Amino acid sequence: MSKQGLAVLRKNVFLPCVYLYCFSTFVFFSPFGFSATELNTNSEDGNPTSSEDTAAEFDTQLLRQEGQNKIDVSRFAYGSNVMPGKYRIDILVNENLVSHEEVTFKEGENNRVTPCLTPDIINSINLNLEKVPFDARKGLAALAACTDLANLIPDATVKFDADKQQLNIEVPQIYLQHTARGNIDPALWDSGVPALMLGYYMNGYESHYSNAGTSRSFYSSLNAGLNIGKWYFRHNGSYNWDQDTGGGYQSNNTYVQRDTEFVRGHIYLGQYYTSGQMFNSVSFTGAQLATDDRMLPASQRGYAPQIKGIAKTNAKVTVRQSGNILYQTTVAPGAFQIDDLGPTGYGGDLDVTIEEADGSTQQYSIPYSSLAQSLRPGAQQFTATAGKLRDYGESEQPMFYETTFMRGLTNILTAYTGTQYSQNYQAVLVGAAVGTPVGAVSADVTQSWSHIGGKTGDMVGQSFRLSYSKLINETNSNITIAAYRYSSSGYMDLQTAVQTRDAINHDGDPNTVWRSKNQFSLSLNQGLPAGMGNVYISSSMQNYWNNGDSYNMQYQVGYSNSYKWLNYSINGSRNKAGNGQDQTTWYLTLSMPLWPGHGGATPYVSMRYNQDSDGGRGEQANLSGSFGGDNQYNYNVSGSHDNYSGSSGSVSGSWEGSKATVNGSYSTGSGYNSTSVGMSGGIVAHSGGVTFSPYNSDNYALIEAKGAEGAKVAGSAGSTIDSSGYALSPSLVPYQQNRVAINPEGSDLGVEFENTAQEVVPRAGSVVKVKFTTHTGTPLLIVSTTKGEPLPFGADVFDDENTHIGAVSQGGVIYVKVSKPKGTLTIKWGEDVHNQCQVAYALNPSEPNQNSKNAIQRFASICQ
Repeated sequence: MSKQGLAVLRKNVFLPCVYLYCFSTFVFFSPFGFSATELNTNSEDGNPTSSEDTAAEFDTQLLRQEGQNKIDVSRFAYGSNVMPGKYRIDILVNENLVSHEEVTFKEGENNRVTPCLTPDIINSINLNLEKVPFDARKGLAALAACTDLANLIPDATVKFDADKQQLNIEVPQIYLQHTARGNIDPALWDSGVPALMLGYYMNGYESHYSNAGTSRSFYSSLNAGLNIGKWYFRHNGSYNWDQDTGGGYQSNNTYVQRDTEFVRGHIYLGQYYTSGQMFNSVSFTGAQLATDDRMLPASQRGYAPQIKGIAKTNAKVTVRQSGNILYQTTVAPGAFQIDDLGPTGYGGDLDVTIEEADGSTQQYSIPYSSLAQSLRPGAQQFTATAGKLRDYGESEQPMFYETTFMRGLTNILTAYTGTQYSQNYQAVLVGAAVGTPVGAVSADVTQSWSHIGGKTGDMVGQSFRLSYSKLINETNSNITIAAYRYSSSGYMDLQTAVQTRDAINHDGDPNTVWRSKNQFSLSLNQGLPAGMGNVYISSSMQNYWNNGDSYNMQYQVGYSNSYKWLNYSINGSRNKAGNGQDQTTWYLTLSMPLWPGHGGATPYVSMRYNQDSDGGRGEQANLSGSFGGDNQYNYNVSGSHDNYSGSSGSVSGSWEGSKATVNGSYSTGSGYNSTSVGMSGGIVAHSGGVTFSPYNSDNYALIEAKGAEGAKVAGSAGSTIDSSGYALSPSLVPYQQNRVAINPEGSDLGVEFENTAQEVVPRAGSVVKVKFTTHTGTPLLIVSTTKGEPLPFGADVFDDENTHIGAVSQGGVIYVKVSKPKGTLTIKWGEDVHNQCQVAYALNPSEPNQNSKNAIQRFASICQ
């Protein structure tokens, strides 16, 4: 490059880019975006005129053009913000996604570029032909290959959003069929691509005790899947090992599912579970057809509980149901909450065990059931199940059938019913939910007939259930009462009846299977006046007919508030058991950010003091936070002391990488130390290879962006495009619009994206492929002149194949990406042959880092 060229380059490289940015922003985001019938009231007679016929006037002096090389801006006068060609884009009607397809943009009169609306696009608008004017109806009956919507529908508009790659069609509501807000055509539900999926979580524990040696254990859960067409195969299981009893794999369930659009639900074949909405949930091997409210629009929709507790050290929390492990994780010292417990398939209470690092344990139970919910008028839900009862450890696994049905009758009344039938068991349930001015109430009764055999004989009984909830806006009170009363000792649910028969068949005592008598829970949340905090009270109780000593009562009360950056709370709990092991515990907790006002990544410090009725006292201090560009690094440091076990300390952390999430912890105290290491993530094998994710999910977006290695997946810390051009975006919401986006940051400068965000609507369990078209090449920065003057600002740049690849910046600077080592660029600022010229280029092999797409090659040239 000559010294003169370098001087010109230094003079023109920065300011021109600013001018180009400002001009392009004005063009693409000005109010001149094309519209079928945008109105302009500046006509001579004062009447509205269409912007299709009214040109916008640009003052070309703003472009600071000199001499004869002036750009022709007439093509922008009618709002064209896209070049002619074919683009695969989202099509929205009144802000609702209706399709995703290829749309052709054509250049018409006055250089105006407009979209070609095909008959398929027009049909997707879902017009109400009875409301459409008669002349327009005739036009719709004879749709052309390319239709102008303004000539058919009064006041309809069409606008293209180049940034979001969306074609926004607005049609007056009167001309549309009535559809629920947020409704998505089932034809848009994406079944995804064939894929093999594996989600995993694994954790290893090692503890050393001064008086008991070393203890080691390992736990891993697996969620496997295979998607072929609309059929999705699933398997869930876990492996548990400890040095004393060895290891074993537990298969939780294996099934295949498929959507059934005609009932807005799914069919399941294999090992699955009933919903538990009316009868207690049971696991079975067979078939089930069930509706799914997620298939309804969000505006027309309508349970595993949250588990809360407090850990003293880095602790292992295990959730069991009927002896089966449903969930296991490691928590840091302090309060924790588990709100991602998967569907529970066995029915009955949830047993929670907290194993502290010092070897001590805490255990408690959480009653589990689903309350009846009111439905909209005309809405309905149903399930139909047939199969063999499946409960581990039972020799008797009879065939059973279950049906449930709910329907909204009016705005205030919902009726529901259900039946269960087996060889030695039958049950019928009827009930209703009513909305009243004083709250929502549901009540139902279940009649059961059980043939047990032996001395027990036949058992007949009833169960009455009552639920109530009320949100009092005036006092900011939320009251929920759920009461179950089993009015006779002869009532049994299906699982209790089978377990009792199993005990008798094995010469056991049927009274070892407890029959619930009363179950009651109460929850009250009271918001106090502004600035005074919140109070909550909760209570639960359960007892049994055939074991009077086995009852459990729990009471909890708490108050929380904040002062500036300080959050504080005081909580009390009392557990009262039939065996006389009663205990009352009080907690005082303080927390605040270490550096207030420095964003979400600022560390948090918390302190807690607790005291119980047995004389126990303890204090704990905790520091936690995250750091990294995407907060992918998390840490927790804790120290504590109590009058039972003395002082202890712990440290834990996790890292969300591009392929997995890794965590670890270490704790030490009087006579012990404990270490844990874990890893979790997801793996998807597909036609393009194998892709890893730091997240486990049942719904993925498989992102394809060839050549964009290093680009980030928006909303997923740590997830990046791999060397094969793929990445996974987890946790898509089924049957809803999901925005999948990538951030080019981290990819080579030589990569260009046609768009960086798309909308997808996945089916439940699918792996949907989202392809982002990329163009790779070497960046060129050329300072060029023609006839002794800089090239016109805004002139179009075309490559050898007449593809539009950029525009000229102010000062005659061209910034483009080229894929060939040499070629010719054509510059056009008008259609006349005198308003265009050509620049030849050849990549410099001696350019430093020539093999890197990040290397911008710079030179000066004359456009001839």
